[in-house]
Amino acid sequence: MFDFIKKNVYLILLFIITLLVGFLTFLTFIDKGFIKLSEQNLQLLLVLNIILLISLFIFIFIEIKKAIKNDIDKDGLNANKKYITYFALFTLIPSVLIAVFSLFLFSFALEKYFDKKITTVVNNSYELAKNYV
Repeated sequence: MFDFIKKNVYLILLFIITLLVGFLTFLTFIDKGFIKLSEQNLQLLLVLNIILLISLFIFIFIEIKKAIKNDIDKDGLNANKKYITYFALFTLIPSVLIAVFSLFLFSFALEKYFDKKITTVVNNSYELAKNYV
C-alpha cells in the first residue's frame, strides 16, 4: 500500500487539488465561498476544473498503461489484482463525490426554498394578526 502511495504521490496530489478546486467552484456557485460570484470568476474556476480533470485522467491513463506494460510478462494474478483495485477505486471515488455534492446541493437548495416560504408565511400571519387586532 505504501509502495503504491510512494509511486503515485503526484497523482494523489493532483486528485486532492482537483477535488478542492471542484469544491471551491461549488461553494462559489452557491455564493457561500470566499470568492465573489461573478461570471468571470465562475468561468475561470470551471476552466481550471476542466484542465485539472483532463490532466488527472491523462495521468491515470498513463499509470494504467505502465501497469499493463510491466505486468504482461509477470504473473497474471498480480495484474488482475491491480486492475480490480483500479476499477474499485475509480468507481467508488466518483460515487462518494456525487453523494457528498448532492447532499450539499439539496441541503442548500431546500434551505433557501423553505427560508423564503417560511418567512412569507410568518409575515402574512403577522399582518393578519395585526389586522385582527
